[in-house]
Amino acid sequence: MTATRAERSPSGLFRMSAWEGEMERSNAQLPRWYWNEADRRRQYARWVEAEAESMAMRLAALLRPDTPAETAAPARALVESLARDAEWARRLEERLLTEAA
Repeated sequence: MTATRAERSPSGLFRMSAWEGEMERSNAQLPRWYWNEADRRRQYARWVEAEAESMAMRLAALLRPDTPAETAAPARALVESLARDAEWARRLEERLLTEAA
């Protein structure tokens, strides 16, 4: 797999460039692994998985049987999209680990 800085999750919500920018802004000194592209991509995949799962769980927890359909349907679609992003991130990390072996 060819590395690309334009990497993004299937939903487009999680972009590697945005994650890298946040890492650079929020860390006075970047971790050593950040300078290794393979390690950086694995950390990005872990971040996508964690963020997507967390957001999906929080949003799903807000849905109740009496949630209006016009709200519930788009929220459920977003929960499903976030679940696909988390699964994509798991597969990405597995692929990167296989390539490194």
